[in-house]
Amino acid sequence: MRERNWGKVTDIETLDASALAPNITKRNIYAPDSFWDDYVMRHFIVPEGSEVPTHSHEWDHLTLSLGGHGEVEVDGEHYDLENGNWARVPGGTKHTFRNIGKGDFTFLCIVPTRGDPHAKKISMRAERKRRKEEQESS
Repeated sequence: MRERNWGKVTDIETLDASALAPNITKRNIYAPDSFWDDYVMRHFIVPEGSEVPTHSHEWDHLTLSLGGHGEVEVDGEHYDLENGNWARVPGGTKHTFRNIGKGDFTFLCIVPTRGDPHAKKISMRAERKRRKEEQESS
């Protein structure tokens, strides 16, 4: 079977993001099991009236708004995320993403693999498999 090098975002499996925020749709476009070992490009859909609760962590978020109207609040400052706007959320800052418009707010978010629980799990499994294969071949 040939490697698949194109597709529709909506054809990618949705991942359970309920630990982060209920009602939010998440897909990992690029990740350790799909072309990018060190980072993850995630696709989020935030329904009207919804938000990702305030949180912080050590890694940056690199974001790009694809549709709808949202905002990211970083340490109390609000940044508009209309279609085509981008924002960087520095590591170590308290932040939240929220839908402030009508309809869905859709955006891409890039984080290191360790910053995404689904990608981190895939990466850890691959590393264990690699170590096991090395031991078996020694």
